[in-house]
Amino acid sequence: MATKLDSLSVFFPAFNEEENIGPLLESALTLLPQFAQRFEIIVVNDGSTDRTRVIALEYHKTHPNVRVVSHSKNKGYGASLKTGIKHAKYDWIFWTDGDLQFDLASLKIFVQKAKDNTAIIGYRKHRADTFIRKLNGELYTQLINFLFHMHVRDIDCAFKLIPSQPLQNLLITSSGAFTSAEILIRLHRQGVEFIQLPVPHFPRKFGTPTGGNIKVIFRGLKETLLFFIQKS
Repeated sequence: MATKLDSLSVFFPAFNEEENIGPLLESALTLLPQFAQRFEIIVVNDGSTDRTRVIALEYHKTHPNVRVVSHSKNKGYGASLKTGIKHAKYDWIFWTDGDLQFDLASLKIFVQKAKDNTAIIGYRKHRADTFIRKLNGELYTQLINFLFHMHVRDIDCAFKLIPSQPLQNLLITSSGAFTSAEILIRLHRQGVEFIQLPVPHFPRKFGTPTGGNIKVIFRGLKETLLFFIQKS
């Protein structure tokens, strides 16, 4: 049981999170030394039109272990996950959203469970979202479990700690809302063990969520069904 990881890459997908990204980076810079001997923080700026990129770059100037990778235009959550994974350089990769709905302190118990060939994935103990978003999330999790013979409690929970070696070797073909699920499906097929842990979830205070957008939902369902039909 690890008390600290040797090295850890942390990335935050962020689209128009100017009010959240500063407090999130402050929290990360305070907490991550407790969890890893060496760490890096990557802000994946997904074509934000507000000051998200500017604020993140200010932190980079004073904290060299903070990096900013920007998409020239908004590409969506799945593309941000792929970018974060691609740019991570350390032995373990952790990600959570840039909206402050999770507490990074919850990472402590994940680190304690870390071992080779194991993905530690969170599930929201009490999801702090609207009824419709909670219903959509539950139905989508059930659909993924049914189609791909999975046993995941919260397929899209954005609180995951995974060894970089199996993760970075995956061929991820989607780039929309299905990407989170595709990552877990492919890891499962490679024999990676899952440990599922509850994490607190908090209401969003600032910014506007995009996951409930009908176009995002339909794109995710389309990618899911194409992946299933093609037996990728």
